[in-house]
Amino acid sequence: MASLAIVVGVDGSERSLAALAAAVRLAAATGNRLVAVHVVHAHSPGTAAPVSGAGAIAVADDEATDRCHMDCELVLAGADVDWQFEARHGDPVTELARAAADHDAICVTIGRSLRRRSIRGSRSTMKHLVHRCDRPVLIVPSQS
Repeated sequence: MASLAIVVGVDGSERSLAALAAAVRLAAATGNRLVAVHVVHAHSPGTAAPVSGAGAIAVADDEATDRCHMDCELVLAGADVDWQFEARHGDPVTELARAAADHDAICVTIGRSLRRRSIRGSRSTMKHLVHRCDRPVLIVPSQS
């Protein structure tokens, strides 16, 4: 029987690295596999950049995805955990919930900053994911 998954959202921030580390510990303790998901935000057509700007956005998105994948490799080096990395495109809440369903996840793990003035989008992502995901959501505080 295949092991169940723990989905973790990664975006290269300190809070997502804390979530990744917690997800690795949970996966190792439970024998579950880990699916690290990096979501590239969909760029709305109304704010589309000129062709040269669109190319720059695509390159920046690819670089962010590569950095997130490398972060996963570094955090998971030496961990006895089966894992995979996925890059998805779209709304982070929708894609994390979809990844949880696709992988039959036992939970979705995301990070939270301890600072009172966190980035508005990250707080919104947490709130919306808790309400829209049909799996438990583990919110992990970062150190700062």
